[in-house]
This record gives sequence, structure tokens and C-alpha cells, in this order.
Amino acid sequence: MLFTHRVDDSHRVKLEVWSAPGLSKPLFQEAMKQNFKPAKKGDSFGPSYTLKLAPRFEVEYMRVTRSPSATNHWWKVALDIPSYFQQYERVQFEFDPGCEAMIFSTDGTPLQGITGGFGGDRRVEHIIPASAVKKGTYSIVIESSCNGMFGVPWNGDTIAPPDMNRFFGLASADLVVPNMDAWGLLADFNTLKEISETLTGNTGLQNKALVAANEIMNIFDNKDLASVKKARKRAEEVFGSGWEKKGEKIYDEGTDRHQVWGIGYCHIDTAWLWPYRVTQQKVARSWSTQVDLMERYPEHRFTCSQAQQFKWLEELYPPLFERVREKVKAGTFHLVGGAWVENDANMPSGEALVRQFTHGQRYFETRFGKRCETAWLPDSFGLTGAYPQLMRMAGMKYFFTQKLSWNNINVFPHSTFNWVGIDGTQVLCHMTPVDTYTAQATVNDINKGVTNHKNLESSDKSLLVFGNGDGGGGPLPKMLDNLRRIRAASNNSRELPPVIMGPLVEDFFDKVLEESNAGTDLPTWNGELYLEFHRGTYTSHGSIKKGNRKSEILLRDVEHVATLASLYRYHKHDYEYPKAKIDVCWEKVLLNQFHDVLPGSAM
Repeated sequence: MLFTHRVDDSHRVKLEVWSAPGLSKPLFQEAMKQNFKPAKKGDSFGPSYTLKLAPRFEVEYMRVTRSPSATNHWWKVALDIPSYFQQYERVQFEFDPGCEAMIFSTDGTPLQGITGGFGGDRRVEHIIPASAVKKGTYSIVIESSCNGMFGVPWNGDTIAPPDMNRFFGLASADLVVPNMDAWGLLADFNTLKEISETLTGNTGLQNKALVAANEIMNIFDNKDLASVKKARKRAEEVFGSGWEKKGEKIYDEGTDRHQVWGIGYCHIDTAWLWPYRVTQQKVARSWSTQVDLMERYPEHRFTCSQAQQFKWLEELYPPLFERVREKVKAGTFHLVGGAWVENDANMPSGEALVRQFTHGQRYFETRFGKRCETAWLPDSFGLTGAYPQLMRMAGMKYFFTQKLSWNNINVFPHSTFNWVGIDGTQVLCHMTPVDTYTAQATVNDINKGVTNHKNLESSDKSLLVFGNGDGGGGPLPKMLDNLRRIRAASNNSRELPPVIMGPLVEDFFDKVLEESNAGTDLPTWNGELYLEFHRGTYTSHGSIKKGNRKSEILLRDVEHVATLASLYRYHKHDYEYPKAKIDVCWEKVLLNQFHDVLPGSAM
């Protein structure tokens, strides 16, 4: 019912693969120079971690596994599309390697990420352009990596030790025609189910959604395609007649007083259960996915921090970097944070915290022509009381965080408040009442943005920061579709908080200021934001902390000596202050102050 057609024979789908040796991670141009061999659906690839084997052992390994030991694999895909597919609204290529992957155009431009498997973060479909469907042929290149979103834990638990010998199978490499009405009905039903389970019982909208969902189950017949349209018509009694055709315009209807402000986000830990080289791939997969979604959902705004990740993208994936730059200029890909990474906010020296901002802001300004206005540390393990002053001096007046909702003793008392530092400087701070920076854009998330808000007497607005992190690709199409349905339902009822899409993070903070008498009506928190959790991170892996402090001191000494050496120019004019070299050294130190690296909570 969900698919009208599915073909996977070798005449329609031609696959070739090259497995990069060991743990190597060649880029597109290098991979295309290699010898590819025929492949097919059902083949397995791996392992998740490899050691360099002696030639005689590698031969035996290949005899048993029928593939070289490799963690990264490159695929050439050539599709022969049946002419009768032209009659359908959408044609897709479904590629499920059971792990993370990225689709490239044949000229090397990353198009989107793939998350294989059957978890909630699953995204295995690639929409084939209508021009290619009409032409009848289409070619792409795919890079797959033998790791999941959270590495390769041996028993499925996120923080379990990794399974070094995990293999992944190619479960799907199919040309498919999705039944868009059937997928729409599935989404309709899920939203109605969320409404009925989230809102208080025996209220108007809750009862209406429950009755509609029940009637849809009675109407639907998996042997009768006509029942799908009939069931979807019943869902319109909750969402409104013709709501779907309005697309992004659905947010123009209803109230103009919005309580929940949606912003897409992909929290990519710069290192955690994987090394930096894997993060570089996760960044490209996730951001290419968001650029793709911006083309299909005009209301979608995606926010991103960490200058280091932008630099990796610039160096390793220049075509995608240019696409991101275009979206930044258009105002849909939004820069926040102003720092080199989302760093630990207690252990670095004061000078290092300053350098996080100076290096971050200068990078954003030189590449995108603008600096960030909102500081962004949603996952750092507590925050020094010196931060408001540092943020302000770096040109930022707003701050978003969230981690204190994890406190295991005291519930932090505020959602939106003025944070005053130890010198009296203050910033406007929001700690989303949704209690997560990886929300799934459900009805419960929207409702929690109001019911869990701790400062409704002074501000009733909250940020919905939604999307899968750590390589999960950020927001998924189903999340953006669900938000449209939720807004459609709230346009016809006051029982759901109205959600708005399109504004940026600064627009949210500006509105809070406007409605709180320039912030004077908001509560105030003085000094440190202490996290009552993760306390062991200040003592674990002491060698990392020792190395960090030693590096900070060495850089201070190098800068002092290099500055004194400038006096030599009066005797010989060929001396130049080695700023570029010193900057590279600082960037390495700042990178390793990431909030899972310096605390010792990464692999």
C-alpha cells in the first residue's frame, strides 16, 4: 500500500563498489580513480574497525568475508527508470546500507545524508529529479561508512563499548514509487494519535482527534486504494479543509501570537563515541540533508554552531560549503554560537575562553560576512559565571542552553531569564522548557513548550529546537510535515499552542525582549550555572586536562616570545610575527576543549 512500484533487478539498478583499505577515508576525487567491482543488494561490508593485516592474513580475510577489511565504501549507482514511472508524482531511489551514508552527484557535490536501519532516525530515500525520470536514466555516487549514529555499541546501548567487528548489509537498493496519499494518511493518523494522547482527556480537540483516528481505522481497507483518500478526507475535519495544499502558507493563518518557535538543529558532537575524522563525514551528511530540505520546505530554518565544523566542510567538501554559504546569505541557514567549538565552559583558562570566541567570530565574519549574535552551548556540563561578560564582549547579547534540565537534585527554576555574571554583565538566556535540543517535533514537544515553561507570568514563549543529532541528519521531512499538521490543527482550536516556523533565533529573543519590557519583567540568575550531573568529568582522564593546561601555557609563552622578537625588526626587517602558525596551534587546542573531549567523556 505504501509503495505503488518497487524494482531492484540488475537491469534497472546497476551497482559497483570500491572498499577503501582499512580505516582510510578518501575523498570523492580520489575514490573515483579506483577500480570498482560489481555489487548487489544483500552484500555485507565491514568491519566497523580494522587493523592493518599482513598480506597472508588479508587474503584469508577476503576468502571468508568476500570483501577486503574496510570501514568506508564507495558505490557507483546507475539507474534505468521505466518510462511508465513518469505518470507518478514522485520516484525515489531507496538505499539502506544499515549504517550512515552520503549521496553525491557525479561531479562530487554532496546531495544528502542517509541513515540506514529501522530506527526513528531512518532516512533512506533519495528523490530522483523529475527531469531524470523523464530522461529515463540517473546516476549517483554514494559513500557508506560502517558506523551508526552513535558509533557501534556492541549491545545497542549508546555508551557501551564498541563492537569492533560489526558488519553491515545492503538491505535495499531499489527504485520505488511511493504512494504519496498512503504516506500522507500514515502521517495524518500519527498526528491525530499524538493529539489524542497528549491533550487532556474529554476536551474538544482531544475528543475530535480520537474520534477521527478511530473512524480512519474503520474506513481504511488495505485492499482498496480509494479508502485512503476517503480516510484522509476525514482527517481534514481536524486539520481543516484543503490544509495540505497550503504548504508553508499554513503558518500565515490563525493567530499571530505564537508561543512555540520552531528552529531546526543538528547537535553534532565534534567527538564523542567516534573520532574527529568521522565527525567530518557526519557534518557533510547532515548539512547536505538540510540544504535539500530547504528547497522543499520554504519555512525551514536550520541553525548551526561550531566554526571548526564549517572549516572542515570548507576544506573537505568545497561544493557543499558553497551551497551552505548561499543558504546563509539567503537567511535560511543560521549561524549561532560564535565559538570555535561547543566547548567545556569551566576547565579552559579565561584566555582560552576568549580565544574560543575570537577565533570563532573571526571565522564566521571572514567566510560569511557576519558575526553571531546568540551564544549557543546546549550540552556543556555547567557554565562559569564569567561567561556573560565574555559573550557580551564577543558581540553577543543572547544565550541558549539546556543541559541544566538534567539536574539530578534541584530543578532549575527558570526557562527565560537574565543571566548576570560575576562582574554584573548580563545576557538574556533561554533554557527551552521542551527540555531537549533534539526534539522530534511531536505534539507533546509543542505542548511541553508551554506546560513546562517556568516563567509564564513574564514570558510565554519557548524555542522548539528539533532534529536528530550526531549524524542523524537534523530535522527529517516527517518532522516538518508534522509541524504543518500541528499548526493546521491549532488554527482551528485554542487547545494546542500555536507553533511558528520561519523566524530565526534572534527573532525569538527580540520578541521576548519586546514583550517583557526590555527584559525587566524577567527573573534574574546571578553567577555560575552549575550542572548537578556529570560531576566525574572534572577528574576523569587527568592526562587530557594536564595536556590542555600545558598547551595553554606554552601558547602564552610563544606569543610573549614572538612579540618580543618583533623588536628585532629594527635591526633586520625580514621578521614577521608568525600569526598564521600560532593560530593553527590555538585551533588545535580549542578543538580539544570540546565539551566531551576535555572532560574525558569521549572515546
